Amino acid sequence: MISKYIDNKELKRAIEDGKLKPFRIRKILKDQGIILASTNSEQIAEQVYPILWGNCDIEKLSQSLDDGANYIKSSVMEMEIKDSDNIMDDLEDFFGNASFGMTRYGLSAVSRVNDDKLIVKLRYSIIRPGRNEFISTQYKNTDIIVTNVSKEKAIIDVRQASTSEINKFLEEATRKDAAVHTRHISLQVLTNENRVAFFDEFIKRNFLDWRFETVTKVELKRYEGSEDDETKELDEEEDSALSNLQGITSAILSGTSIRNNSFVQECLQNDFYITTMGYKFESLADLRKVVVEINFKYDDLKIDICKTYEYDSDADGLRLHPAMLDVQEEILKIFQTAAYEQYTEILERQRQEAL
Repeated sequence: MISKYIDNKELKRAIEDGKLKPFRIRKILKDQGIILASTNSEQIAEQVYPILWGNCDIEKLSQSLDDGANYIKSSVMEMEIKDSDNIMDDLEDFFGNASFGMTRYGLSAVSRVNDDKLIVKLRYSIIRPGRNEFISTQYKNTDIIVTNVSKEKAIIDVRQASTSEINKFLEEATRKDAAVHTRHISLQVLTNENRVAFFDEFIKRNFLDWRFETVTKVELKRYEGSEDDETKELDEEEDSALSNLQGITSAILSGTSIRNNSFVQECLQNDFYITTMGYKFESLADLRKVVVEINFKYDDLKIDICKTYEYDSDADGLRLHPAMLDVQEEILKIFQTAAYEQYTEILERQRQEAL
């Protein structure tokens, strides 16, 4: 949401500095019937300088900034109220009456979408000192999306890279309201076997209009009770990790278990378990790719959109750049739902096997 209008000089400077890519500006203007022939940043900066931009245009340009903060990050947990007549009414009152004073957030609104969903809107600012006003101060919204799943339980979806402040708020708020309980979706409650099974079975699910392409990242951690808290990480940006990531990808594409990969076998034998996996998917509906990470490092189920690749007609290929937030939202829903369902299926199976 835009809180003030940005001077065109600041917008021009953002283009010249490479924070706004020419193909994104061309697309935004093309959608309004304005065709730019130039592809050069300096030329486009001069051409768009005289344009009187509306607030919606400025919002789109802000979302298009080549900035990691423009990728959606999500953490999922559960909230429970026993013996509730209407859990959504109770949670609407809970958040509406809560105090966010110990955090950087301010409460903007608590909006009821329908009988099964409400959105808690929080507001905060990011200060990045610099010469460009369009970049130096950005006002951000964090949504807490509450969705009913049963008579006594709801899913809390926090749209924030770090949930430490939100967790502190929830701890304090639930101490004041003893009827409300928060439950983290954590690997810690799963057996060693099922921690691997989560990632193994998640990627075998059917994702509507998306096709798995490759594993981009793996992070592992030693089991609790081990002598140290050593971690291991494989990232596609590191040449030394590529062969192991390709091996894990091959195991997935062949339909076998990731346990069959020699690197994973060695890690499991040395008391490591997987905490994070990154996956690159290709869209079957349009020219787009996305990198999604499933992460349990901080005892919450995190689903992050880390990269998006969009078609650039100038280059006739895909270009790494943040997609519009509404596009990311639709992508996130698919993988978030799949991850939560996979976790609950494995947890229920584990409970049944323990009987």
